[in-house]
Amino acid sequence: MALRELKKELNQMEKTEIIKLISEIYKKIPDAKNYLDIFTTGDIKKLAEKYKKEVEKYIYPNGRNMVLRETEARKIIRSVRKMNITELNIQLELHYVSCCLEIIDDFGYWDDNYYMAIEKMFDNAVNGIYEMGIEEKYLEQIKTLSLKASEFGIELDY
Repeated sequence: MALRELKKELNQMEKTEIIKLISEIYKKIPDAKNYLDIFTTGDIKKLAEKYKKEVEKYIYPNGRNMVLRETEARKIIRSVRKMNITELNIQLELHYVSCCLEIIDDFGYWDDNYYMAIEKMFDNAVNGIYEMGIEEKYLEQIKTLSLKASEFGIELDY
């Protein structure tokens, strides 16, 4: 069903039917629950921590062969971006960069695509910060990440 058709159907529904529908979506679809929680409370802290743990699970090496699965972490971040909650995106993107820099530091990991992904993620976060006008809130974290990255030859400009 196209969005236009959905809107038409919703406009024909009674308020109580819409409330019942949203309640069912809230109960059955975790991403919808997360979005509605933020929509109603405006608090992203709990959700940010949940997604940060998921990102870490994929960034840090796993198993005997020390397999890196940072592409899965990027998929999580792309999925979260669809919620269109800029500050949540910023926090996850900066966390991703921080975790990846730790991998480079701890394991001496070197891969051009890995480095480019870090730079792109950092740029996305900085763009979101400027978009929201919250440069002061993230300035120290950005400086720290940029300085750490420069130790590995990665330029994270802000």
